[in-house]
Amino acid sequence: MNEYGDLLYKSKTDSRKNGIVFAILGILAFVGANFIYAKAMLIIIGVIFLLIGLYLLLFKRHESISIYTHAIVLNLREKKIVKKEDIEHITYEKVKTRKSPVASYYPVLGLKNGDRVLINVAFNDVINKDFEAVIKSYL
Repeated sequence: MNEYGDLLYKSKTDSRKNGIVFAILGILAFVGANFIYAKAMLIIIGVIFLLIGLYLLLFKRHESISIYTHAIVLNLREKKIVKKEDIEHITYEKVKTRKSPVASYYPVLGLKNGDRVLINVAFNDVINKDFEAVIKSYL
């Protein structure tokens, strides 16, 4: 048991997944440049994607979230602790991509002092069902 209570959920945020996707796209573009006639443009695009992916993996990889019974701890660049009694309500921002038939939701904590805190962990009908159950039953 921690000073914030029992641990209900712990996870990395979605920024690590974005870094992996950018790095894979960069590598694929770089390798795919060998199979076309105009190589320079695809090589430049591949290098840009690879650099963005490496930046996200190296400098954004320490972002995580821990949900305890009495507080939510966000480890971003600095540790941010949101106590349960400071949360007024939780809303959900809907994000639907063009190709996906399933919409994802990101929770936003509405604090009593008027601030809003976005939690960068998505959930929908397919992914993060345990996170959805914890965050919906938190208040």
